[in-house]
Amino acid sequence: MDENTELNITQSPELPADESKTPDADNNIILRVVNLKKFFLTSKEWKIVKVPVAAPEEAKEDAKTETEANDDVKPQEGDGAAEPVEASDEKGDNVETLSGPDAESDTEEKTAPAATKHKLKLERIKTYVKAVNDVSFDMTYGETLGIVGESGCGKSTMGRSILRLHDITGGQVFFEGTDITKLKPREMRKFRTKMQIIFQDPYSSLPPRSPVGEIIGEAVRVHNIVPKADQRDYVLDIMKKCGLQDYYYARYPHEFSGGQRQRICIARALAVKPKFVVCDEPVSALDVSIQAQVINLLKELQDSLNLTYLFISHDLSVVQHISNRVGVMYLGSFVELGNKNDIFDNPMHPYTLALLSAVPVPDPHYKGNRIILQGDIPSPANPPKGCKFHTRCSKCMEICKHVEPKFKDYGNGHYCACHLYPQD
Repeated sequence: MDENTELNITQSPELPADESKTPDADNNIILRVVNLKKFFLTSKEWKIVKVPVAAPEEAKEDAKTETEANDDVKPQEGDGAAEPVEASDEKGDNVETLSGPDAESDTEEKTAPAATKHKLKLERIKTYVKAVNDVSFDMTYGETLGIVGESGCGKSTMGRSILRLHDITGGQVFFEGTDITKLKPREMRKFRTKMQIIFQDPYSSLPPRSPVGEIIGEAVRVHNIVPKADQRDYVLDIMKKCGLQDYYYARYPHEFSGGQRQRICIARALAVKPKFVVCDEPVSALDVSIQAQVINLLKELQDSLNLTYLFISHDLSVVQHISNRVGVMYLGSFVELGNKNDIFDNPMHPYTLALLSAVPVPDPHYKGNRIILQGDIPSPANPPKGCKFHTRCSKCMEICKHVEPKFKDYGNGHYCACHLYPQD
């Protein structure tokens, strides 16, 4: 990275797993994420800064030498962005203006430059968005971890970084004991069939000029999942498991509804026999009645194929229905993580309380205590010091503005990062 770049990487939080264990010590763990970081470079710009040069005593001696040298040197053509451009201030900071009879004599005798002199230098500045910053968690075979949080908190970026769809900035991802962050593309190829993703938008994630049979069977053919003679029957079997009829095989995506397209996306992901699936808001673009069908389908497939889900969603009701554990993200980091019952029945972090208070209740006589968060979400490119949530928290204390809280276990695997609870 550039010398002028400051990423301001904070101290890593405590891991939700025993740090003394090796990644493959627990055979029941399929995925372990350790201090995952993903920063995006958003802009490159030039900033003009003043750089002091020779002292006043040396300025008289250097002035003549500099003038003679400049007469002999001719400007060269080149890329101006490759090297900093410098320009001298014509006026110093401490120049005195004379008036009256002494002005003429001073003008004749004045041959030295100004008392102080500066140069204008163009310095390259880079800006990074810290989409995911120090995220750590474990997942066991067959479980579903729900990830919730506001838009822009880094949920989808985290899921794609785990699958190596994004090159991570820092941290490690262990899949079945193997650190996949250090693998080359050729070595990563064999893990592509074990780790899959269901995208959010079924309309844009399907190629419009390919029939359904080709969409689902392409990865089967490339990775040699089954012999070539059995590929068609295998694809039809996958379609049947996902609720798709046989005669859909030759049809194109534009001939289907939103729910049917999402079933095609699910069939495409499961066709390569994965063990771990990232569900990136798979039902957010569907009607409520279709959402229930797709959620029930995912649960049935998980039970029959022993799948592990990382389920990303905005709908807390859906997360409560499908998840075993829930993680709450805010501005690129976890603020709370625990079992589903602990999160929904006994939330600890003020941000989690605010999210749960916004869940609609199908009872016209119910009057809940809605918590309205004041202010806007801080910029991920320049997060606030201390606790990231303190600018919107109604329970903010002075320590929250300066010290980042630790991500600690407060019993039964219920992790929270808040100064309202003991930090030692």
